Amino acid sequence: MEAVKSYKIPMDSPRDLIEEYFEVKQKALTSIMEHVRVSGKAHLDFRREDRKRLRDELLQNWRFSKHYVDSAINSVIGLVKGWITLYNRGKTREKPEITRKTVYIKNTLFSFRNGVLKISIEPNRRYLEVDLSRYEWVPKDFDKIGGLILTEKELIITVKKNVEPEAEDWASLDVNLTNITALIGNKIEKYDTRDLYHIHRVYEVKRKRIQKLSKIKPKTSETLLKKYSNREKNRAKDFVHKLTTKIARKLREMNSGAILEDLRGLKSRILNGSRSKNRKLSKWNARQFQFMLKYKLLWNSLPVKYVNPKNSSKTCPLCSGRMAAYEGRSMKCEECNTVIDRDVVAVLNLQMRGAGFPQRALNELIERERLRMSINDYVI
Repeated sequence: MEAVKSYKIPMDSPRDLIEEYFEVKQKALTSIMEHVRVSGKAHLDFRREDRKRLRDELLQNWRFSKHYVDSAINSVIGLVKGWITLYNRGKTREKPEITRKTVYIKNTLFSFRNGVLKISIEPNRRYLEVDLSRYEWVPKDFDKIGGLILTEKELIITVKKNVEPEAEDWASLDVNLTNITALIGNKIEKYDTRDLYHIHRVYEVKRKRIQKLSKIKPKTSETLLKKYSNREKNRAKDFVHKLTTKIARKLREMNSGAILEDLRGLKSRILNGSRSKNRKLSKWNARQFQFMLKYKLLWNSLPVKYVNPKNSSKTCPLCSGRMAAYEGRSMKCEECNTVIDRDVVAVLNLQMRGAGFPQRALNELIERERLRMSINDYVI
């Protein structure tokens, strides 16, 4: 298995390459969109000869390495195919656009020797050299470097390492709106994420105020919305990064893998209720948390598995009976009358499902008395 991490390196990028690559992508998009056929559903009819014709056209007066044109075409094809998928699902009708000035650098365009990246800009004439040893945050224990992305202000580098994930134990984690509950080493731990929710709430209020300007000052409103949306995204990402790093370090110390909820298709399932509910759930960074935790664990050769979360907080982990809301966030079993915090119910059930135990086999999974001691604060 391959573990992957990405890092940003600040730099003064070659402006001429950035600008001309952007123009090439614009031309490629215009040309490739002419090959999109819509008959009921859209599909791309872009053949090998069409690609060669487009490549030859784009290479005219192109002074940079030829592989940049190939990467531009590949990037645009991916963009158009993604747009077609959304179009056929009825989720968009607007044509795709290229808005970001980024350059994808294939592995045929760079070499890596003695810690130095040497990137070809103009063949046999001009190179961009980056000494990775100068950047402490880039790990040294990687096996190879993947594709690079060059932006106007930074180089994004992807490093890869071959791993064989193994673990002596498993931890289960339940991601909620204002906390993350975990069962780690037979102990229940809760991580407070109210500050993360507060970040989203603060910027939601700011956006409402800015949107009132849209009729009077539309350009100012648009600029401010973009500015504060980026700030919200960066602050939330920083919070999740720090939290997942903290949890990953703890699991690494205990040589423990992670059991997570399978949240694929989450948006389509839950973002269809009231407007207030949709706004509330949009502040839930569950998928981002899982993504970050997974790649940090894999980098340390620790496995991650996903389980079906259905009724994980409504099934009694002790007798498998149905649980109903009791007081606050507590749940009460209708069969054995056990009352437990609903988040603890969820992580116990996730633990059993991840370990492959039947729902009633809790005492086979963990020593029952030790487990009861660990959840003592949550059992009423």
